[in-house]
Amino acid sequence: MIQQTTSYAREWTLEIVPAHAERADVFTGLVKEIFVTMIPGTDPRDTVSSFAPLQAAGFDPVPHVAARAFASDKDLAYLCDALREHGIRKTLVLAGGQGKEAGPFDNSLKLLQSEAFQRSGVEVVALAGHPEGNPVDADAAGSLVKKWKYLQEAGLSCEVVTQWSFSPDKVSEYIQSLRDEGISAPVRVGVAGPASLKTLLKYAQICGVTAAKDVLKKQGFSFGRLLMSNDPRRFVERVQGTECFHLYPFGGLEKCAKWLQDEAAVVA
Repeated sequence: MIQQTTSYAREWTLEIVPAHAERADVFTGLVKEIFVTMIPGTDPRDTVSSFAPLQAAGFDPVPHVAARAFASDKDLAYLCDALREHGIRKTLVLAGGQGKEAGPFDNSLKLLQSEAFQRSGVEVVALAGHPEGNPVDADAAGSLVKKWKYLQEAGLSCEVVTQWSFSPDKVSEYIQSLRDEGISAPVRVGVAGPASLKTLLKYAQICGVTAAKDVLKKQGFSFGRLLMSNDPRRFVERVQGTECFHLYPFGGLEKCAKWLQDEAAVVA
């Protein structure tokens, strides 16, 4: 297990799939909050199953709550009841990657306004930010403003967690655009972990990260280059407007934990 207790200026969180909750102890001392994804096809029970092992290891689970993934009000109520029972006070609420809703919620604002969510005990709502645009929402910026205003009226705290990118300039411009819209919520910038370029290209295609695909294309597609690993430090150092970052490990937990340990040593 990698341990790191030195404090440093940058604040990190990361996200995992529910199945990796038992392996998260490699991040002990490196992060406090671990986000748990709800990708299309995830059963809410899978998400809930991650809570106990993460809490037992000393982490605060921050589950994704993907509106389009819920087939019924009952499924959402099950998850929200579990949030309350486990004392979870923060979630990431998003529409979800699937194009068509499985049930009654076609957007995240409707989910936030639901009776089930309002009794969940959640006090902090993280909202998904898209510096390069959202392929399933042409007015992603306007949607974010509406949710921000709703959360203010509801008395809930808010932060923005962005999709990962390889363009620090676009991300910095995006943060400024939020400030220009009057959104004062903390912004946590998504960072692609130290995965191989081949893995990053695969996830860029899945996530619709256009800048990532453009950068990878410029790398060339020789077999040797595709096996090279990305080093996120250069990206992180060029982002302006925040010192909060969110790491996407793409399954490489041990590699990412080692990178975070090295990052802490450099910044401290």
